[in-house]
Amino acid sequence: MPRRAKQRKHKGVFERDKGSNIWWVRFTNHDGKRVSRCIGTFSDACNFVDDQRARVRKHIIAPVPSHRGVRYSQLVEEAIKRSDESRSDHRNFLQRLNTSSEMFGQRMADTIQPSEIAEWFDEMEDERNWSNATINRYRAAMSKAYKLAIADGKVTRNPVKLVPQRPEANGRLRFLSPDEEQRLRKVIKRDCYMRQLDIALNTGMRKGEQFSITPDQIDFDQKYVYLSITKNGSDRYVALNSKALETFRNLKAEHERRGYDADSTLFLSWQHKPMANPREWFETACEDAKIVGVTWHTLRHTFASRLVMAGVGLKTLQELMGHKTIQMSARYAHLAPQHKLNALEKLVSV
Repeated sequence: MPRRAKQRKHKGVFERDKGSNIWWVRFTNHDGKRVSRCIGTFSDACNFVDDQRARVRKHIIAPVPSHRGVRYSQLVEEAIKRSDESRSDHRNFLQRLNTSSEMFGQRMADTIQPSEIAEWFDEMEDERNWSNATINRYRAAMSKAYKLAIADGKVTRNPVKLVPQRPEANGRLRFLSPDEEQRLRKVIKRDCYMRQLDIALNTGMRKGEQFSITPDQIDFDQKYVYLSITKNGSDRYVALNSKALETFRNLKAEHERRGYDADSTLFLSWQHKPMANPREWFETACEDAKIVGVTWHTLRHTFASRLVMAGVGLKTLQELMGHKTIQMSARYAHLAPQHKLNALEKLVSV
C-alpha cells in the first residue's frame, strides 16, 4: 500500500474523516455536476476517479448539460472585462476568476449548485492547503461575476451567496522588535535595500503601493507621496517624516543620475534596474538575521505598532494607514502589550 503522505495527493480522492482509511471520491456525473461517493480502499478510489476522468476525456460522459443560457466561463470573461484595473488586487482578482473557470467554465452558469462550489472549496483546502481567507477571496470573486451577470439579465441566481463565508482568525499580528530591526540592518549590505526598508518602516505603505511609486508622485515641499492606486481602489496621500524625505531625495537623485524617465518606478535593484518585489532579498536577510515568522507586510504592522506605542490615537492611525474604517486600525492597538502594561502601572502610584 502506498504511504499515506502520498495517498492524500491523488486528485479527487480524500478521507472525509481523517485517519479513518475510508476513502471518498469527487467526480463529474452524467449531468456535469460534481458529486461525492464513498468507495472504500484508497486504491479502489484512485481507480474509480481515474476511470471517470478517462470516460469524460473520451466523451463517454458529457460533462456539460444541454441547457440554454450562458456558461460560467462567459461570466468570467465579462467580469474580467469590467474589472477595475486601478485596484491593487486586480491581478489576484483575475487569477481567482480564471482558476474558478478551470473548474466550472464549461458548465451552464444557472445549473451550478452551492453544494458543488462548497465541495470544490473543500477539495482545494485538502489538495492545495487553501486557508479560510483564500477561500473567502475566491468566493468574493465568483460572487462578483454572478452579480454582474444578474444585472445584465444573463442569469437569474447567484449560487455563491448561499455558500457560507468562512471564519477568519486574525491571529497574532507579527511586528519587528527593536532588537530584530537592528539584527536585520546588520545583514543588509546594499544601500538600495536599506532604503526600501527605511521607507517601509517610516511610511507604513503596502508593498504594492511602495514599489509602484514614481518620482513625480513625491511632493518634497508639502512632504507627502500621492498614491493613485491603493488596495481600496481610491487615492490617498502618505505623509513623510524627515527620514522618509531624506531617503526619497537620495532615491530620486540616483534615479536621475542613471537616466530613468520620471514616470518609471523609483526603487532599483542592486543591478540598478527597476524593482517591483523585495521578497527575495528580504527573505534571505531575515534568514541571515535569524528572524522567523515575518513577511514584508510585517513592516507595515511594525509601523502601526510603533505609532500606537508613541501614543498616536486610532483616528490618526487610520488616516496614516489608509484604512477605510477605524475598526481596521483598532486591531493594531493589540500590537503593543508592554505599552499598555506600562500605562496600567501608573495606577500603582496613585
